[in-house]
Amino acid sequence: MFNQYSYKKKFTALLVVFFMLCIASYKRSFHTLALVIAENRDLSKTTADMKMKSKNVKNLSDEIANLDKAIGKDGVAKEIVQQGIVAFVSENHPGVSINDLQPIHIFSDSNYNIITNQLDITGRANQLVDISYDFEKRFGLSKITSLNFYTTKKNNKTESLHLKIIFQNYESNK
Repeated sequence: MFNQYSYKKKFTALLVVFFMLCIASYKRSFHTLALVIAENRDLSKTTADMKMKSKNVKNLSDEIANLDKAIGKDGVAKEIVQQGIVAFVSENHPGVSINDLQPIHIFSDSNYNIITNQLDITGRANQLVDISYDFEKRFGLSKITSLNFYTTKKNNKTESLHLKIIFQNYESNK
């Protein structure tokens, strides 16, 4: 059957069949392999980016925890903070008395709210220093922004030592 064709025609037919098989094998195997390799590269880049971002998220959450520790917790109701301040004084320092508790003051800006609580307590010097230290180290709902020691005289006879403490919390409006 193939004897009637010359070697040149047989060779060209063989080349045509070879190229058809190459194209068919490329479309069936090699093309999908190239797509899989490209997708693998993209997914590897994506996983590397995700790992980098997860490290950044961990760093950001650590920074947020440090900021919460530095400026007080965010998202706590202002009344709860004030009640926590009073409870902290009464539970931890029974020798100290609350002289004055000012109403909650709120300052609002376009980016944040500042919630201020002001407490005036009386007691001995060591007690007041201890309570200020305990508020700074153990009280987590709000942070101290100002301490003011002063004395008052009643009827020119008794002198009492006061400590005015100002607490502030910062909340984002966004």
